[in-house]
Amino acid sequence: MQSPLTIVIPVYNRAHTVGRTLRSIESQTVQPARVILVDNNSSDTSLSLLHDWASVHDNVTVLTEPRPGACAARNRGLSEVTTEWTMFFDSDDEMLPTHVEEFTRAISANPTADIIGRDIVTQSLDGSRRRLYFRAGKDAMFHHLFRGCLSTQRYVARTSVFRRADGWNEALMGWNDFELGARILLATPRIVSLTGTPSVITYQQEQSITGTDFSSHPERWEDALDAIRQLFENLPDTHAEKSRYIAWLDARAMILAAQYEREARTFGDTYKKAHALAKSLHDCILSTTRHPATMRLIYRHNLAFSRLTWLIAKVLL
Repeated sequence: MQSPLTIVIPVYNRAHTVGRTLRSIESQTVQPARVILVDNNSSDTSLSLLHDWASVHDNVTVLTEPRPGACAARNRGLSEVTTEWTMFFDSDDEMLPTHVEEFTRAISANPTADIIGRDIVTQSLDGSRRRLYFRAGKDAMFHHLFRGCLSTQRYVARTSVFRRADGWNEALMGWNDFELGARILLATPRIVSLTGTPSVITYQQEQSITGTDFSSHPERWEDALDAIRQLFENLPDTHAEKSRYIAWLDARAMILAAQYEREARTFGDTYKKAHALAKSLHDCILSTTRHPATMRLIYRHNLAFSRLTWLIAKVLL
């Protein structure tokens, strides 16, 4: 069985984890047509590890991208893709042995699909695991905004889908897959959801670009939300979903504000700026939203329980 997809992996100072990712690709029951590894100015031994691995695999290309950021590295890799389908992956995560095979079979079985996605498993720093769900259908935008359905490891797409969306937004240093997913969904692609056991495990890393908290680098999340808001506000007023998309985004921002406040209450003086961030974002949304009462409820629920707030948004918005 031949696979019609290329895997693109950006790498930055991942000498301690990239070996696990590469071994998981090597163990695939069906190999991808091509693997493109893009080193992004690593200062450790990552680049030499990539070259060593590529030297014994005919389908592997190693590139370098001097512009900083995973988005620049991904765009560099995307520019070299020649296959019909592209899978982006990260250098600290793991695909189980049937991952490529199952997507290859799904591509063959769904010739009109633009995107094929599935659930993944994520492992926290404490070793606990939970399942993150992929959802397609008419509410794909809702589930993406609240549950990150088009996060990097959850789907494959036609290469043309990424290119028509103009690739990754290199101005964003966080939640860039969140913003890209919104752009892709606005183009109304045909989406298929795979069932069965998840075939990817993502690992939370203390040294990750996105970090392990929200209040240390609020610009990473708020810049992405602002970029998505601009997308929605630029929709014509006749767009059937415009007002609902904006309301959903308001709710997502309120959840972020609650996350700031939880960090302020949990870590005290260490995160004393988090309370100010929470208040600023909370008040900003309340000053512009058409649904102030619902936004207050969403904020309070997420502050108290931290999970399943999307259900309230689903019912009330």
